[in-house]
Amino acid sequence: MFEEFTLPGFVLDAIEKMGWEEPTPVQSLVIPAALEGADILGGAPTGTGKSAAFLLPVIARLAQRPRKGVQCIILEPTRELAIQIMNVARDLLASQDEAIESGEGEITEAITAGTIIGGEDRARQRDELPNIVCATPGRLQEFLKKGWFDSRDVEILVIDEADRMLDMGFRDDIAEITRQLDRRYQTMLFSATLEGFGVRDFASNVLNNPHEVSAGESDQSSEKLPELLQSRAYYAANDSQKVKILFHLLTTVQGKSIIFVRTRDNLSRLAALLKRQGMAFASLQGESSQQERKAALRRFSDGEVSILIATDVASRGLDLEDVTHVYNFDLPSKGEIYVHRAGRTARAGAKGVVISLVQADEFATLERIERYTGRTVERRAIKGLCASFEEVGVVHQSEKKRSRASPNGGFDKKAREDKKPRKKVRLRDKKNKGKPDFAAKREKKAARLAGRVNAGAAQGSEPDRQQ
Repeated sequence: MFEEFTLPGFVLDAIEKMGWEEPTPVQSLVIPAALEGADILGGAPTGTGKSAAFLLPVIARLAQRPRKGVQCIILEPTRELAIQIMNVARDLLASQDEAIESGEGEITEAITAGTIIGGEDRARQRDELPNIVCATPGRLQEFLKKGWFDSRDVEILVIDEADRMLDMGFRDDIAEITRQLDRRYQTMLFSATLEGFGVRDFASNVLNNPHEVSAGESDQSSEKLPELLQSRAYYAANDSQKVKILFHLLTTVQGKSIIFVRTRDNLSRLAALLKRQGMAFASLQGESSQQERKAALRRFSDGEVSILIATDVASRGLDLEDVTHVYNFDLPSKGEIYVHRAGRTARAGAKGVVISLVQADEFATLERIERYTGRTVERRAIKGLCASFEEVGVVHQSEKKRSRASPNGGFDKKAREDKKPRKKVRLRDKKNKGKPDFAAKREKKAARLAGRVNAGAAQGSEPDRQQ
């Protein structure tokens, strides 16, 4: 129960209004240590409740030390994710006004939460600086360089989605930000995985004797992918067939769907085809302006459209409710990208389906994804529309093991009975061994010469005998 943590009463009231009953595993592991002021190194994928795991200790500390200025900075890889965290923080602060008016003393001055992100008006962000700032690295670094707020006021730094930010090339920006916030009291770093991307090496430079927490971070599929997620794949002979399969599924399966493509060119082509079919949709790509992103997400979230097309760059940090299907129109090349895409559905205990359209040259990639996630992707076919994987000569990797090839484990090749055994001739058997016997050679040569002389003498005496 959240009551077991030493959280302010107004925070517990907000938690009750939000319908949270039990803390998630990552919250149970992080909150006690964070409330004591320890640095945190947390391995927790999206959807495990890590946002509240760091926001609750942050609000509890700021409630004890109310003052002006930016007191906490939460770094996020994308604008959408920064806005999402800000909204969660504001929900947790929703009951603070009542607590202030009651005069019970648990909080005396309101705590504010806002963003410093690209695509928004700089002047407004500078004039309305909150206590809790949810920021993206680029815009925050600009504010720090221009001295638009006092970095000495910052007590807590949270680096969220560290593996994504390092993968996106923000290492130097984050390192510079941590150097400028050198008077901070506490640092918390969270990553979907603590292995790869140089996360541990980076964490060692920014954390001080951290309390390490790992929740839902493992090579096991149940911890990498949502528990109630179904994974399916359809074989497509070419791009045209991929489009036909996608249209068939979109028109026969009800629900909110996100379609992932690899490039903006593919997004443009698919968007034109969907429009030609009369399907309503919204789209996101890296080049979209903040206003365009907001409009697309609003249309999708409000149910105005049930289809969202997105590239991987634009999709990072998306937290959209009630998504029932994720389509990999372009199969991702890496297992971690597959997991990230699939995580857009089957969230918070709901069911969901991820469907991949796979061409012949992507069979090996699909098997790598299965090995990475530890979960089998169900191969399916649509009668009259696309062939099955078996029909095109592709079997699942588990069926290709030599142990299943024959009763004798695949090692039962027999030699042809009518074929004579071949004698092996080695080079050393053809060559002279040791030094040559020159005396024997001389004797043989002399014998040959003597034989020729005798033969000549015999031929010369033959006419005499005839006379």
